[in-house]
Formats: sequence, structure tokens, C-alpha cells
Amino acid sequence: MALPLQPHLFAEAQRSDPSTSEPATPFAEAQRPHLEAALPALLQLIEKPDRVPSALAILNTSYASPLAALARDRLRQDPAIAALASERYWGPWPGVEALAAMPTGSLGQAFAGLLRQEGLQLIDRPQGLEALADDDQYLQLRARACHDIWHLITGFPNTLPGEVALNGFGARQLRQPGPVLLLAADLMARSHAADTVPDLADAVSFGLRLGGVCAPLLAQRWEEGWTRPLADWRQQLGIAEELRLSPFVES
Repeated sequence: MALPLQPHLFAEAQRSDPSTSEPATPFAEAQRPHLEAALPALLQLIEKPDRVPSALAILNTSYASPLAALARDRLRQDPAIAALASERYWGPWPGVEALAAMPTGSLGQAFAGLLRQEGLQLIDRPQGLEALADDDQYLQLRARACHDIWHLITGFPNTLPGEVALNGFGARQLRQPGPVLLLAADLMARSHAADTVPDLADAVSFGLRLGGVCAPLLAQRWEEGWTRPLADWRQQLGIAEELRLSPFVES
């Protein structure tokens, strides 16, 4: 049954004077310039949810915010993530041909198939990795470099719903404001964008859910397990059974 409207609530809202509202806290003021800087790209992404430059602009802008720094502090409480950052770990990434020659069903062989299917290139080892000023720069580079491995592990395709699902996964695991802003744009885009399969809301929901079940992907040393079966990786990460409920059909 619909709830009755209460006109006095609307009248009270109209009478409210913004000048009498509580001032923003120092915490909120510290976030303001970063949110304002991200707003144009956020609006562009709401209008066109598959616009990659806008998504990258949001991620880059939000990464410099104090809120993102707090999130990275939380990440480094994980000893495995802290160790990777301290070492500036970056194991060997074989070429696509070498990956493709690995055992059928292995992480490396499946990754090569994904790269070829999507016309993607391997990301080279960043120059000056050991000389990075701080751990935060390393974590940003590591997350970006492993983005497509995350797609492979989660079974989220490189489609709009797949990217949206990975945004949900990343928001849950990384606690960063960037993926959360991307999720906001994704969900608001549903008001006008064409329907997708699966629905973007279902993609967000499953991504958030899987992110809470899965062991931290940022903590993984993929390079030490290229020849391991992809199925074994998923079992170790605790998502093998959960993926049976995925709204995505794996190829």
C-alpha cells in the first residue's frame, strides 16, 4: 500500500534556509576539491556509461583525495599487500606467445586468450619501479596492470556490464572512492541508457557480493602461478562456488 503524502514535510523543506545549515566539517572540506574536480567526468559518464576517458579521469582525480589515502592505509594493514608494496614486487610477465603455450586451462594460457580476444597488450614493467616515492604509487600501478587479470579471475567480461561488475568488486575490496563514484554513475545511467544483459544493477550487486567473498586480489603474486590452473586459483581465492551464481556466462 502506498504511503500517504505528508505536505508539512515538503513545506518544512521549502522553508529551510541553506545559510542556517551546519558548516562542512574539516573532513568534508578536504574532500570537496577532489569531488568537484571529478564532477565533469562523472556527468559525462552518466550520459555515456562506456566512456573510458571519463572513467579514468574519475579514478585519477579521486586517487589524490584524503579519503583515498585513508583507504590505502587500510589496504596496507593486510600483511600480504604491505609486503608487495615494500618489495615493489613485479614478477616476470612472459610475452603473449609464451603465455599461450602454457598448459591448457592455466592462468597464463587463459590470460593470453583474453588478450588476443580483446586485442589488448601486456603492460610493460614500469620504469623506475624501485625508485617510486611511496607505496601508494606502486599500489596504483599494480592495480592498473592487473586489471585484466581481475576480469579473468572474476569471469567478468570486457563489456559494459562486466566493467560495472568489476567496479563493484573493486569498491568492495579496495575501499577507494573512485570505484564508488563509477558505481554511482553506472546506476544513474540506468535512467536513460539502453538495457543491458545482465542489468547494470545486477552486475553491481554481484560484483559487490563477490568482492566480499574473494580473498584480496591486490595481494596476489600472479607471476608465480602462470602455469597453475585458473580453476585452482579461483578455488584458492574462495570464489569457485560463488561464481556458479554469476549473472555472466563464461565463454
